[in-house]
Parts: sequence; C-alpha cells; structure tokens
Amino acid sequence: MKKLLSLFLLGMVFLLSQNMASAQCTPDPNCTDPDGDGEYCPTEFPNAVEDEYYEQTITIIAMSEVFGNQVHHIDLVSMGNIPPGMTYQCQNNNCSFYPATPKCVSVFGTPAIGSWGDYNLIMTIEMFIDVSGFPVSVGQMTDSSFVVTIEPKLHADFEVQYSFGNIVCNNWGAFSVTYTGNATADATYNWNFGENVQVLSGSGMGPYMLEYSDLYFGSDSISLFVEEGPYTSPEYKDVYYVDICEGTDEIGDNQIVAGPNPFTNNLNLNQLPAGNNHILIFDYSGKKVEEFQINDTQALLPLTHLNKGLYLLQIINSESSTTQKIIKE
Repeated sequence: MKKLLSLFLLGMVFLLSQNMASAQCTPDPNCTDPDGDGEYCPTEFPNAVEDEYYEQTITIIAMSEVFGNQVHHIDLVSMGNIPPGMTYQCQNNNCSFYPATPKCVSVFGTPAIGSWGDYNLIMTIEMFIDVSGFPVSVGQMTDSSFVVTIEPKLHADFEVQYSFGNIVCNNWGAFSVTYTGNATADATYNWNFGENVQVLSGSGMGPYMLEYSDLYFGSDSISLFVEEGPYTSPEYKDVYYVDICEGTDEIGDNQIVAGPNPFTNNLNLNQLPAGNNHILIFDYSGKKVEEFQINDTQALLPLTHLNKGLYLLQIINSESSTTQKIIKE
C-alpha cells in the first residue's frame, strides 16, 4: 500500500512540475523603469505561425504613483482576444505587479489552424493605491497595445510578368504568371484569372502563359488561394491595368502625337482629348518618374532632368488609355 501511495505521489509531483514548467516565465533583466512611470517589455511581439507552438514573455513593472498617489500594485485581471489555441499565465500564477519589481506574463500555445490574422490582446488591469499601507482599488482600465500576428502556414504569392510598371500590354503578346509561395506541387491551386484573359498553357502551380484580346483594356486582376493537407492560405490578389501599348512609329493621324521623338529637353503633346488628361512617365524598370495633369489638347512637358534612355508615356483620360515609347537623347 505504501509503495502504491509513493508511486501515486511521485506521479502527481511529475505532472505538477510539467504543468508549472509550461507556464513559467523569466522577467527580462533589460526591462527597467528609471522614471517610475511603469513599463512593458517588449513593445512589439514577433509573429507566430498557425499550428506551430509559440511563446512570448511580457515583462511588466507597475508605475510608482498616479495623480500624486503612491501605487501599491496593479492586478492583471484578464487577457482577452488571445488567438485560438493560445492562453496566458502569470509568473508563479500570481498576476499582481508592483512598482520597481519586474514580473512577467507568458503568452503561449499553438495557434489553431486557420486562425491567421492580427489579434490586439485586451488586458484588463485593476490599479490599487497605497492608503496607510493598505491597497485600495481605484478602478479598472484596459490596454490593447500588444498585437500578436498569426501568419498562415501556406502562402499564395505569385508574380505577374508586367510589360512595365503594373501594366500588361495586350498587343505585346502572351505574359506569364509564376507562383512564388511555399506550397508543393501536390497542393490544390485555386486560380481565378477572370473572364477577359485566355489561358494558353499551365496547370496546378504553373507557371502559366496568358493572353488578352487586342480589344480589351482596363483594370483587371488575378487571385489565388492554396489548399494543402489541413491548411488553407489567405487569398492573394494582384490588381493591374491592361493597355494598348503603342511604339514610336505606330501613331496614326487620329492619335495623340508626342514629339520630337527622340527628344532632348522637352516633349510636345498634341491632339490630346478634350478634358482632363492624366500623364504618367515610367522608366523601363517600371518606376514612375513623372506625373502631370493636363486640361488642354496640347502640352509641353519639361523633361530636361531625365537621364538618357527609353521611357514609356501613358496618357489616361475618361475615354481611353494609351501608352507610347519615348526616347531621351
């Protein structure tokens, strides 16, 4: 009987020690409060990942006084809006914090599958002032400055082969879409290419070759979410513009004339549509280098400061959008 009792007590001690170990934390020795106005460390949490164990320690030092009254201590009454699958535990199971004495809280656990997102932890704190050596409550307050970000296990990122900037030139031929996330070839890829584009080749994770009709221009988008095992990624969406991109020798009699082309200092625009014209100039890496608003049928663009090279001139108005190649000599 004594042997059985000893084994039982030994097992209880083991289980208790395991539970205590999972909840213990150590205050950050670098967290100090020289001004006595209270301190939380750290101010930002590292990101967590769904379905992966996570633990972060918050070191808390209570302020010394409030409105001229000496603070006896503060109590962490509760911590809400914790990500699913996670919880918190105060040091030594005691959620009272005193001035000039660092103590800690551990936020830990395994975020539930599908719980990705941002969580503002809502800490309810009750403050006690010192009245003749006795703690007297002066009420509760909430603090939601701590944010825990749960990242997804899977990512649905992809890259669109733009002609320049975030523009796809529909008369420059097919363009590619390449998956750049972390799922494997065995995953399920839920692409949405929309109704305006034709898929020439590609399946699964890709890459894909796509093509637009010469008649289509305007805003469009591609989106994707990925499923693999028990995990689903957030939807990734890329919004871009489809345009008819004209070359230097492709300007007809009824189209906007940009010249001289090549130019050295200034660029003349003629035959602009009446009304507001939004003028954008991109270098060939896709970086926007100039922008103008023109409310006339002609304009002189001062471009002396641009480096020599090839640029793309985009003109957007209420009726159309055109893009032309221009050259600075």
